[in-house]
Amino acid sequence: MLVTRKRPNLYSIKAKVRIRSHQNHFTIGPLVGILTVAGGGLFRGVQSNFIDIIEAGRRIGALVYVVPIENINWKTRTVQGYLYHRHGKKWIKERLPLPHVLYNRIPNRASEEQKHVKIALAQLSNMRNLTLYNPHFFNKQQLYAALQRDSGILPYLPCTVPLSSKNILYEMLSSYPFVYVKPVNGMAGQGIYRVQRKPTGGYLIQYQERKKTISKPFSTKEEVWMYLSSRIKQPYIIQQGIDLATFNNKLFDVRLLAQKNGRGEWDVTGMGIRLAGSGKITTHVPRGGSVQSPEEVLTAAFPHYSPENILISIHHMALRIARSLEKEWPALGEVSMDIGIDKTTRIWFIEANAKPGKFDEPHIRKLSLRRIVEYAQHQANFY
Repeated sequence: MLVTRKRPNLYSIKAKVRIRSHQNHFTIGPLVGILTVAGGGLFRGVQSNFIDIIEAGRRIGALVYVVPIENINWKTRTVQGYLYHRHGKKWIKERLPLPHVLYNRIPNRASEEQKHVKIALAQLSNMRNLTLYNPHFFNKQQLYAALQRDSGILPYLPCTVPLSSKNILYEMLSSYPFVYVKPVNGMAGQGIYRVQRKPTGGYLIQYQERKKTISKPFSTKEEVWMYLSSRIKQPYIIQQGIDLATFNNKLFDVRLLAQKNGRGEWDVTGMGIRLAGSGKITTHVPRGGSVQSPEEVLTAAFPHYSPENILISIHHMALRIARSLEKEWPALGEVSMDIGIDKTTRIWFIEANAKPGKFDEPHIRKLSLRRIVEYAQHQANFY
Protein backbone atom coordinates (compact mmCIF):
# COMPACT_ATOMS: atom_id res chain seq x y z
CA MET A 1 0.00 0.00 0.00
CA LEU A 2 1.09 3.60 -0.53
CA VAL A 3 0.23 6.26 2.05
CA THR A 4 -0.04 9.78 0.64
CA ARG A 5 -0.95 13.12 2.16
CA LYS A 6 -3.85 13.71 -0.22
CA ARG A 7 -5.52 10.34 -0.22
CA PRO A 8 -9.27 10.36 0.30
CA ASN A 9 -9.07 7.40 2.74
CA LEU A 10 -6.23 5.70 4.58
CA TYR A 11 -4.86 2.55 2.85
CA SER A 12 -7.07 3.11 -0.18
CA ILE A 13 -4.28 2.95 -2.78
CA LYS A 14 -2.92 -0.57 -2.88
CA ALA A 15 -0.54 -2.47 -5.12
CA LYS A 16 1.47 -5.64 -4.92
CA VAL A 17 5.16 -4.75 -4.71
CA ARG A 18 8.30 -6.75 -4.05
CA ILE A 19 11.34 -6.18 -1.87
CA ARG A 20 14.79 -6.64 -3.34
CA SER A 21 17.73 -7.10 -0.97
CA HIS A 22 21.37 -6.44 -1.86
CA GLN A 23 24.15 -6.00 0.74
CA ASN A 24 21.70 -4.94 3.47
CA HIS A 25 20.10 -2.44 1.08
CA PHE A 26 16.39 -2.95 0.48
CA THR A 27 14.51 -1.65 -2.55
CA ILE A 28 10.74 -1.71 -2.99
CA GLY A 29 9.42 -2.10 -6.51
CA PRO A 30 9.12 -2.27 -9.29
CA LEU A 31 8.06 1.33 -9.74
CA VAL A 32 6.75 1.76 -13.29
CA GLY A 33 5.97 5.11 -14.89
CA ILE A 34 3.68 5.70 -17.85
CA LEU A 35 5.52 8.51 -19.59
CA THR A 36 3.47 11.23 -21.23
CA VAL A 37 3.30 15.02 -21.49
CA ALA A 38 1.43 17.56 -19.41
CA GLY A 39 -1.74 19.17 -20.71
CA GLY A 40 -5.49 18.81 -20.87
CA GLY A 41 -5.85 19.68 -17.20
CA LEU A 42 -3.63 16.84 -15.92
CA PHE A 43 -1.76 15.03 -18.68
CA ARG A 44 -2.25 13.92 -22.28
CA GLY A 45 -3.01 10.39 -23.41
CA VAL A 46 -5.85 7.89 -23.22
CA GLN A 47 -6.68 7.84 -19.51
CA SER A 48 -8.72 4.63 -19.74
CA ASN A 49 -5.66 2.86 -21.17
CA PHE A 50 -3.45 4.22 -18.39
CA ILE A 51 -5.95 3.03 -15.77
CA ASP A 52 -5.94 -0.48 -17.30
CA ILE A 53 -2.12 -0.61 -17.06
CA ILE A 54 -2.19 0.67 -13.47
CA GLU A 55 -4.76 -1.97 -12.50
CA ALA A 56 -2.70 -4.71 -14.18
CA GLY A 57 0.30 -3.60 -12.14
CA ARG A 58 -1.77 -3.65 -8.98
CA ARG A 59 -2.78 -7.27 -9.64
CA ILE A 60 0.52 -8.64 -10.97
CA GLY A 61 3.04 -6.81 -8.85
CA ALA A 62 4.10 -3.25 -9.67
CA LEU A 63 3.27 0.25 -8.52
CA VAL A 64 2.36 2.10 -11.70
CA TYR A 65 1.78 5.83 -11.99
CA VAL A 66 1.63 8.49 -14.70
CA VAL A 67 4.75 10.62 -15.26
CA PRO A 68 4.33 13.85 -17.26
CA ILE A 69 7.80 14.50 -18.63
CA GLU A 70 7.62 18.21 -17.67
CA ASN A 71 7.08 17.26 -14.00
CA ILE A 72 10.43 15.53 -13.53
CA ASN A 73 12.83 17.07 -10.99
CA TRP A 74 16.22 16.06 -12.34
CA LYS A 75 18.16 17.09 -9.23
CA THR A 76 16.13 15.04 -6.77
CA ARG A 77 15.17 12.25 -9.21
CA THR A 78 11.54 12.71 -8.28
CA VAL A 79 8.40 13.55 -10.22
CA GLN A 80 5.05 15.16 -9.58
CA GLY A 81 3.22 12.09 -10.81
CA TYR A 82 -0.34 10.85 -10.78
CA LEU A 83 -1.66 7.87 -8.83
CA TYR A 84 -5.11 6.52 -9.60
CA HIS A 85 -7.61 6.09 -6.76
CA ARG A 86 -9.87 3.41 -8.19
CA HIS A 87 -12.67 3.60 -5.62
CA GLY A 88 -12.88 7.36 -5.80
CA LYS A 89 -12.25 7.22 -9.57
CA LYS A 90 -9.90 10.17 -9.41
CA TRP A 91 -6.26 11.05 -10.04
CA ILE A 92 -4.08 12.10 -7.11
CA LYS A 93 -1.01 14.22 -7.77
CA GLU A 94 1.95 13.29 -5.54
CA ARG A 95 5.70 13.74 -5.37
CA LEU A 96 7.01 10.26 -6.21
CA PRO A 97 10.38 8.67 -6.95
CA LEU A 98 11.51 8.56 -10.55
CA PRO A 99 10.49 5.00 -11.51
CA HIS A 100 12.75 2.05 -12.28
CA VAL A 101 11.07 1.71 -15.69
CA LEU A 102 9.39 4.29 -17.92
CA TYR A 103 6.92 3.08 -20.55
CA ASN A 104 6.76 5.72 -23.27
CA ARG A 105 3.15 6.60 -24.13
CA ILE A 106 3.69 10.17 -25.31
CA PRO A 107 0.55 10.34 -27.44
CA ASN A 108 1.60 11.93 -30.72
CA ARG A 109 4.53 13.02 -32.86
CA ALA A 110 3.87 16.71 -32.33
CA SER A 111 4.42 16.27 -28.58
CA GLU A 112 7.40 14.00 -29.09
CA GLU A 113 9.10 16.48 -31.41
CA GLN A 114 8.97 19.39 -28.96
CA LYS A 115 12.49 20.52 -28.05
CA HIS A 116 12.10 20.11 -24.28
CA VAL A 117 10.63 16.61 -24.76
CA LYS A 118 13.46 15.47 -27.04
CA ILE A 119 16.04 16.75 -24.54
CA ALA A 120 14.30 14.98 -21.65
CA LEU A 121 13.98 11.71 -23.58
CA ALA A 122 17.71 11.77 -24.35
CA GLN A 123 18.45 12.44 -20.68
CA LEU A 124 16.23 9.56 -19.54
CA SER A 125 17.79 7.20 -22.09
CA ASN A 126 21.22 7.82 -20.58
CA MET A 127 20.20 7.69 -16.94
CA ARG A 128 21.62 4.92 -14.75
CA ASN A 129 19.27 2.52 -12.97
CA LEU A 130 16.37 3.54 -15.19
CA THR A 131 14.99 1.83 -18.28
CA LEU A 132 13.05 3.80 -20.90
CA TYR A 133 11.35 1.60 -23.43
CA ASN A 134 9.59 2.35 -26.69
CA PRO A 135 11.83 5.25 -27.74
CA HIS A 136 9.62 7.07 -30.26
CA PHE A 137 7.12 6.74 -33.08
CA PHE A 138 8.34 5.09 -36.27
CA ASN A 139 9.03 7.06 -39.41
CA LYS A 140 7.88 4.86 -42.33
CA GLN A 141 10.87 5.73 -44.49
CA GLN A 142 13.36 4.91 -41.73
CA LEU A 143 11.38 1.79 -40.81
CA TYR A 144 11.59 0.33 -44.31
CA ALA A 145 15.22 1.34 -44.71
CA ALA A 146 16.05 -0.57 -41.51
CA LEU A 147 14.17 -3.70 -42.59
CA GLN A 148 15.63 -3.63 -46.10
CA ARG A 149 19.06 -4.14 -44.56
CA ASP A 150 17.96 -7.59 -43.31
CA SER A 151 18.19 -10.00 -46.25
CA GLY A 152 15.98 -12.54 -44.46
CA ILE A 153 13.10 -10.05 -44.35
CA LEU A 154 13.36 -8.73 -47.93
CA PRO A 155 10.96 -11.35 -49.40
CA TYR A 156 8.19 -10.03 -47.13
CA LEU A 157 8.62 -6.37 -48.09
CA PRO A 158 6.68 -4.66 -50.89
CA CYS A 159 8.80 -2.27 -52.92
CA THR A 160 8.80 0.97 -50.92
CA VAL A 161 10.72 4.15 -51.79
CA PRO A 162 10.58 7.85 -50.91
CA LEU A 163 8.28 9.82 -53.20
CA SER A 164 11.00 12.32 -54.02
CA SER A 165 10.07 13.24 -57.60
CA LYS A 166 7.49 12.74 -60.32
CA ASN A 167 9.82 10.26 -62.04
CA ILE A 168 9.58 7.96 -59.00
CA LEU A 169 5.78 8.07 -59.28
CA TYR A 170 5.89 7.34 -63.03
CA GLU A 171 8.32 4.44 -62.55
CA MET A 172 6.19 2.84 -59.81
CA LEU A 173 3.00 3.24 -61.85
CA SER A 174 4.73 1.54 -64.79
CA SER A 175 5.95 -1.31 -62.60
CA TYR A 176 2.78 -2.13 -60.64
CA PRO A 177 -0.98 -2.15 -61.40
CA PHE A 178 -1.57 0.05 -58.38
CA VAL A 179 0.43 1.75 -55.64
CA TYR A 180 -0.15 3.36 -52.25
CA VAL A 181 1.13 6.82 -51.45
CA LYS A 182 1.55 7.22 -47.69
CA PRO A 183 2.74 9.99 -45.35
CA VAL A 184 6.04 9.13 -43.67
CA ASN A 185 4.62 10.14 -40.28
CA GLY A 186 1.02 9.09 -40.88
CA MET A 187 -1.12 6.92 -38.62
CA ALA A 188 -4.55 5.25 -38.59
CA GLY A 189 -4.84 5.40 -42.38
CA GLN A 190 -4.75 9.19 -42.56
CA GLY A 191 -3.45 10.81 -45.74
CA ILE A 192 -3.19 7.59 -47.79
CA TYR A 193 -3.84 7.61 -51.55
CA ARG A 194 -4.38 4.56 -53.74
CA VAL A 195 -3.35 5.16 -57.37
CA GLN A 196 -4.42 2.59 -59.95
CA ARG A 197 -3.65 2.11 -63.62
CA LYS A 198 -7.03 1.43 -65.26
CA PRO A 199 -7.15 -1.47 -67.78
CA THR A 200 -9.02 0.79 -70.23
CA GLY A 201 -6.43 3.55 -69.93
CA GLY A 202 -5.96 6.42 -67.55
CA TYR A 203 -5.62 6.39 -63.77
CA LEU A 204 -7.81 6.40 -60.70
CA ILE A 205 -6.90 8.01 -57.37
CA GLN A 206 -8.81 6.94 -54.27
CA TYR A 207 -8.59 8.19 -50.70
CA GLN A 208 -10.77 8.26 -47.62
CA GLU A 209 -12.32 11.19 -45.83
CA ARG A 210 -13.51 9.81 -42.51
CA LYS A 211 -15.60 6.79 -43.59
CA LYS A 212 -16.24 7.96 -47.15
CA THR A 213 -14.15 6.86 -50.16
CA ILE A 214 -13.38 9.58 -52.73
CA SER A 215 -12.53 8.48 -56.31
CA LYS A 216 -10.99 10.80 -58.93
CA PRO A 217 -10.18 9.70 -62.51
CA PHE A 218 -7.27 11.15 -64.51
CA SER A 219 -6.23 10.70 -68.12
CA THR A 220 -2.44 10.90 -67.73
CA LYS A 221 0.20 10.22 -65.12
CA GLU A 222 1.19 13.90 -65.38
CA GLU A 223 -2.28 14.84 -64.15
CA VAL A 224 -1.90 12.34 -61.31
CA TRP A 225 1.37 13.98 -60.27
CA MET A 226 -0.09 17.50 -60.44
CA TYR A 227 -3.02 16.45 -58.25
CA LEU A 228 -0.91 14.63 -55.66
CA SER A 229 1.81 17.28 -55.49
CA SER A 230 -0.83 19.96 -54.85
CA ARG A 231 -2.15 18.02 -51.84
CA ILE A 232 1.01 16.55 -50.34
CA LYS A 233 2.71 18.97 -47.97
CA GLN A 234 4.95 16.58 -46.02
CA PRO A 235 7.35 13.71 -46.82
CA TYR A 236 5.67 10.66 -48.39
CA ILE A 237 6.64 7.17 -49.46
CA ILE A 238 5.22 5.25 -52.42
CA GLN A 239 4.61 1.54 -52.02
CA GLN A 240 3.85 -1.37 -54.30
CA GLY A 241 0.19 -2.30 -54.03
CA ILE A 242 -0.55 -5.85 -52.90
CA ASP A 243 -3.46 -7.77 -54.41
CA LEU A 244 -4.83 -8.71 -51.00
CA ALA A 245 -7.13 -11.64 -50.43
CA THR A 246 -10.76 -10.79 -49.71
CA PHE A 247 -13.55 -11.97 -47.44
CA ASN A 248 -17.12 -11.26 -48.59
CA ASN A 249 -15.54 -9.12 -51.35
CA LYS A 250 -13.81 -6.91 -48.76
CA LEU A 251 -10.07 -6.50 -48.27
CA PHE A 252 -8.58 -7.76 -45.02
CA ASP A 253 -5.22 -7.86 -43.28
CA VAL A 254 -3.83 -9.28 -40.06
CA ARG A 255 -3.18 -6.95 -37.13
CA LEU A 256 -0.53 -8.44 -34.85
CA LEU A 257 0.96 -7.42 -31.50
CA ALA A 258 4.49 -8.50 -30.54
CA GLN A 259 5.84 -7.68 -27.07
CA LYS A 260 8.77 -8.47 -24.84
CA ASN A 261 7.67 -10.91 -22.14
CA GLY A 262 8.72 -11.36 -18.52
CA ARG A 263 11.96 -13.05 -19.65
CA GLY A 264 12.85 -10.12 -21.89
CA GLU A 265 12.17 -12.15 -25.05
CA TRP A 266 9.99 -11.28 -28.03
CA ASP A 267 6.70 -13.13 -28.30
CA VAL A 268 3.49 -12.71 -30.29
CA THR A 269 0.73 -11.60 -27.93
CA GLY A 270 -2.05 -12.07 -30.45
CA MET A 271 -3.37 -11.67 -33.97
CA GLY A 272 -6.69 -10.43 -35.28
CA ILE A 273 -8.25 -9.74 -38.65
CA ARG A 274 -9.16 -6.22 -39.72
CA LEU A 275 -11.74 -6.22 -42.51
CA ALA A 276 -12.17 -3.16 -44.71
CA GLY A 277 -15.58 -1.61 -45.15
CA SER A 278 -17.32 -1.97 -48.52
CA GLY A 279 -15.35 -0.08 -51.17
CA LYS A 280 -12.76 1.13 -48.64
CA ILE A 281 -9.04 1.24 -49.46
CA THR A 282 -7.74 0.58 -45.92
CA THR A 283 -8.77 -1.76 -43.10
CA HIS A 284 -8.46 0.73 -40.23
CA VAL A 285 -11.42 0.45 -37.87
CA PRO A 286 -11.83 4.26 -37.43
CA ARG A 287 -12.25 4.45 -41.22
CA GLY A 288 -14.97 1.86 -41.55
CA GLY A 289 -13.07 -1.38 -40.88
CA SER A 290 -14.21 -4.12 -38.52
CA VAL A 291 -12.70 -6.79 -36.26
CA GLN A 292 -13.04 -10.43 -37.37
CA SER A 293 -11.94 -13.90 -36.30
CA PRO A 294 -8.73 -15.08 -38.03
CA GLU A 295 -9.90 -18.70 -38.24
CA GLU A 296 -13.25 -17.80 -39.84
CA VAL A 297 -11.82 -15.36 -42.37
CA LEU A 298 -8.77 -17.44 -43.36
CA THR A 299 -10.86 -20.60 -43.77
CA ALA A 300 -13.26 -18.79 -46.10
CA ALA A 301 -10.53 -16.94 -48.04
CA PHE A 302 -8.23 -19.97 -48.44
CA PRO A 303 -10.39 -23.12 -48.33
CA HIS A 304 -7.51 -25.35 -49.46
CA TYR A 305 -5.07 -24.13 -46.80
CA SER A 306 -4.86 -24.60 -43.06
CA PRO A 307 -5.53 -21.34 -41.16
CA GLU A 308 -3.23 -22.60 -38.42
CA ASN A 309 -0.30 -22.98 -40.84
CA ILE A 310 -0.85 -19.48 -42.24
CA LEU A 311 -0.89 -18.02 -38.73
CA ILE A 312 2.27 -19.96 -37.77
CA SER A 313 4.07 -18.51 -40.80
CA ILE A 314 2.96 -15.00 -39.83
CA HIS A 315 4.08 -15.64 -36.24
CA HIS A 316 7.60 -16.61 -37.34
CA MET A 317 7.87 -13.65 -39.72
CA ALA A 318 6.68 -11.18 -37.06
CA LEU A 319 9.26 -12.35 -34.52
CA ARG A 320 12.03 -11.99 -37.10
CA ILE A 321 10.86 -8.46 -37.90
CA ALA A 322 10.62 -7.50 -34.20
CA ARG A 323 14.17 -8.70 -33.56
CA SER A 324 15.41 -6.87 -36.63
CA LEU A 325 13.74 -3.63 -35.51
CA GLU A 326 15.27 -4.03 -32.06
CA LYS A 327 18.75 -4.01 -33.63
CA GLU A 328 17.94 -0.57 -35.03
CA TRP A 329 16.08 0.69 -31.93
CA PRO A 330 17.40 -1.24 -28.89
CA ALA A 331 14.86 0.30 -26.48
CA LEU A 332 11.93 -1.20 -28.39
CA GLY A 333 9.68 -3.29 -26.13
CA GLU A 334 6.55 -3.77 -28.22
CA VAL A 335 5.36 -3.28 -31.78
CA SER A 336 2.12 -3.81 -33.65
CA MET A 337 2.20 -4.83 -37.31
CA ASP A 338 -0.14 -4.86 -40.28
CA ILE A 339 0.41 -8.06 -42.27
CA GLY A 340 -1.11 -8.61 -45.71
CA ILE A 341 -1.89 -11.95 -47.36
CA ASP A 342 -2.26 -11.91 -51.12
CA LYS A 343 -4.50 -14.19 -53.17
CA THR A 344 -1.70 -16.76 -53.54
CA THR A 345 -1.28 -16.87 -49.68
CA ARG A 346 2.02 -15.00 -49.88
CA ILE A 347 2.62 -13.01 -46.68
CA TRP A 348 3.62 -9.33 -46.81
CA PHE A 349 4.73 -6.88 -44.14
CA ILE A 350 2.78 -3.65 -44.61
CA GLU A 351 3.37 -1.39 -41.59
CA ALA A 352 4.50 -1.30 -37.97
CA ASN A 353 3.63 0.94 -35.03
CA ALA A 354 5.94 1.51 -32.05
CA LYS A 355 3.07 2.86 -29.92
CA PRO A 356 0.37 0.19 -30.35
CA GLY A 357 -3.19 1.15 -29.65
CA LYS A 358 -5.61 -0.94 -27.62
CA PHE A 359 -6.56 -4.22 -29.30
CA ASP A 360 -10.30 -4.87 -29.43
CA GLU A 361 -9.98 -8.63 -28.84
CA PRO A 362 -10.37 -9.18 -25.05
CA HIS A 363 -7.88 -12.06 -24.85
CA ILE A 364 -5.21 -10.02 -26.64
CA ARG A 365 -5.90 -6.97 -24.51
CA LYS A 366 -5.65 -8.96 -21.26
CA LEU A 367 -2.33 -10.58 -22.20
CA SER A 368 -0.91 -7.31 -23.56
CA LEU A 369 -1.47 -5.59 -20.20
CA ARG A 370 0.16 -8.48 -18.35
CA ARG A 371 3.20 -8.33 -20.63
CA ILE A 372 3.64 -4.60 -20.17
CA VAL A 373 3.93 -5.17 -16.42
CA GLU A 374 5.98 -8.38 -16.60
CA TYR A 375 8.50 -6.86 -19.00
CA ALA A 376 8.82 -3.87 -16.67
CA GLN A 377 9.43 -6.28 -13.77
CA HIS A 378 12.17 -7.94 -15.82
CA GLN A 379 13.79 -4.64 -16.78
CA ALA A 380 13.76 -3.50 -13.15
CA ASN A 381 15.11 -6.86 -11.91
CA PHE A 382 11.96 -7.49 -9.85
CA TYR A 383 10.83 -10.96 -10.94
